[in-house]
Amino acid sequence: MRPVAASDASYLLELRAAGGQFLNRGASTLDEQRAWLDRYFARNDDYCFIVETANGQRREGLVGLYDIDRDARTAEWGRWVLAPRSNAAVESALLVYRFAFDVLSLASVRCRTLAGNAKVVAFHDSSGLARMPAAVTIEHDGVQRAGVEHRLSQQQWPGVRARLDGLAARFATALRDSGRTRR
Repeated sequence: MRPVAASDASYLLELRAAGGQFLNRGASTLDEQRAWLDRYFARNDDYCFIVETANGQRREGLVGLYDIDRDARTAEWGRWVLAPRSNAAVESALLVYRFAFDVLSLASVRCRTLAGNAKVVAFHDSSGLARMPAAVTIEHDGVQRAGVEHRLSQQQWPGVRARLDGLAARFATALRDSGRTRR
């Protein structure tokens, strides 16, 4: 994971175009994407990262940690968009949690997912995050839609870290054994 740069604008536009039904429309031109990045660079409660292979040779997607409340020590993570056929889900989630808890020393992190995005909801459930019982709504392309909120506290982090570390190790072994490598 590395901080997003202005030079990533065209990649972000391509990534979002391939993203699918659960992404807000967002920027549709390179100028709009550059303008979004300019606004992002001016904020101090927001981190966006490019997810890339360990050797930095291939970008795998984008993830963000934002709406950081430094007094309450909370934040939301999202903007999680992976390239088609990317294998970086477990590792990118693990890295954003490490940044949140080990670097920023946050007390908790929340993520909100459209209820219809069953794969991402199931990922958070299987990772050990607590699903909040209260209904949430998420604005998606100007329309309020049903959502699911998960939270991870600093106290729960060690257990989730162990689970995700184990999954990442098993996945890396399976890739290696199948002859596929991560460039």
